[in-house]
Amino acid sequence: MSLFEKLQQVTSEEDVKDAYIKALGLKGYSKNLIDIQTKEIWFEAKDNSRISTYAMFTQLMHYVQDALNKGDYIPPFLVVIDTQKAAIMKSEDVLPFLAKKTIKWGKSASNYTQEALDAISAHIGTHFVSFKIETHEEEFISTIKDAIKN
Repeated sequence: MSLFEKLQQVTSEEDVKDAYIKALGLKGYSKNLIDIQTKEIWFEAKDNSRISTYAMFTQLMHYVQDALNKGDYIPPFLVVIDTQKAAIMKSEDVLPFLAKKTIKWGKSASNYTQEALDAISAHIGTHFVSFKIETHEEEFISTIKDAIKN
């Protein structure tokens, strides 16, 4: 069964995470506030396709900003995933922007402000590559595996 077919049967965000973990062959991952963390990639996952790629990246950027503020490790890649789509971006493309600390974040990653969404969206628009899982599943999987390997 393809990743896309499995994603059409999910009933929770955990199911989405597990489907992608298996399809990508992830090892050495953890599931915490950041939905899936590996040394190379942080993932934000959703169990439907109603939330935009921009909104998912905004939520993920909240965690990146927090790590940046604390001087913690930030992986080379950031990925958002749901039941229909996925997107990948290099962390280096957003770190200088986040280092300015000009975004007014909400109380939590999922409670971001419209201002944060607008600011992140304007900045990342040309920095991520998006995949429609139904038609570009293999390309997405190989892109992620290459990102991890290299």
